[in-house]
Amino acid sequence: MVETGGSIFIALALVVILLALLPICLLYVRKVAASALLNVLKLLCFFVICQYLAFYFIQPGFAALHSGFKLTQFTLAYYLFNLLMAGTQGKNLLKMVLVSFLSITITIYALKGITAYNDVLTVLQAGILTVLAIVILLQLINNRHIVLASEPAFWIAGGLLCYNGMVVLMEAIAGSRSNLSQQIQQEIAFIITLADMLRMAFFIVAVCVAGKRNDNKNNIRDEQPLPPLFPTQGTRRTIKY
Repeated sequence: MVETGGSIFIALALVVILLALLPICLLYVRKVAASALLNVLKLLCFFVICQYLAFYFIQPGFAALHSGFKLTQFTLAYYLFNLLMAGTQGKNLLKMVLVSFLSITITIYALKGITAYNDVLTVLQAGILTVLAIVILLQLINNRHIVLASEPAFWIAGGLLCYNGMVVLMEAIAGSRSNLSQQIQQEIAFIITLADMLRMAFFIVAVCVAGKRNDNKNNIRDEQPLPPLFPTQGTRRTIKY
């Protein structure tokens, strides 16, 4: 993103923060049953809030903090896809790729500085998440035993696809940001922030769908008939001589 003190970017950052806060609050208010997927989603929303707070309000010029938040968000989003991946071999392959990518990234940060190859790493991270989102969506579409609109995984993967796909598109159009004017950089930041708002909206739908499923399970459990207080005696068998 671009360092700016414009009121429109401050307003957009506040909107993203509020949208990212909603899934966390809904999970607690509706008392949705805990799962690994929703717990990781809460962490991702929490780090999105921390990133916007740090970048726009606390430490606007601290690029190292921004890179750290981006790497953390990438790791959490990647882990979400690892949870959604079907098959043990696919999960193991994703874990190997994640460990390799994090090792290379941390080595680059240690040797070249935490801001080295920032644009390249941003495109790589967004590109990997875009590909994984498409794979997960195809996996869900091919599963005929589920209703896509009622699956939180569908909305989570869709939100990540919208955001990371837009990041890849904007970076591909812009190329090297060092050669761009301030106005173009602000326009790119504006579009990516709107994509982030859309991502949070998808996450909110995912949490609402999960809460609705949890409510339906509770209703089914509540509607089950209670056993009779005084069980009826079975019919007596008479023996004819």
